[in-house]
Amino acid sequence: MAVFYIKMLLPENCSFKVGKEECPLPPSYVVSIKAADGEYMVAVVCEDHKEAFGQRLAALQKEGSVPAGTIHFEPIKAVVTDCVTGMNEDYVEVELNRGIDSDRKI
Repeated sequence: MAVFYIKMLLPENCSFKVGKEECPLPPSYVVSIKAADGEYMVAVVCEDHKEAFGQRLAALQKEGSVPAGTIHFEPIKAVVTDCVTGMNEDYVEVELNRGIDSDRKI
């Protein structure tokens, strides 16, 4: 059996909105719907909005606005590496333009 890995960039913030206000928190879960004909990724949500988003998605399924199926919350796994090094210009960006100390080796 072949195993496929998909690399994708995720939004920096939770997809949940209250009125017109967007949630500023980083996402903790990828939300998908597992339907009979496939799996559909619909959003990313933070821990604080997981339950409310699930309830809203279930209501949209009852309306027929989104496909029927099992709502699935997959925890986002952070991958960290130190094998990519920056160029001197990157350190200048961090240190001077953003005012943040970096770990540049002088």
